[in-house]
Amino acid sequence: MGGGEHAHGEGAHGGDFRAKVWSMSGGPYCRPKHWKRNTAFAMFGVFLICIPIAMKSADLERLSKENCY
Repeated sequence: MGGGEHAHGEGAHGGDFRAKVWSMSGGPYCRPKHWKRNTAFAMFGVFLICIPIAMKSADLERLSKENCY
């Protein structure tokens, strides 16, 4: 009761656990080769999709006379 090894591993108490954590994004030390270019492509894609949607939404918007002051 309460003694002995509990299979927590070597770095369980005070060690840096981040090196052992796996994640899809690459973990805390991830630095992809072309991250600036990839970010620019992603931002361009977002604007390419969002701007036409916002323009179409503005075209379809109707203001009724009772809401107009």
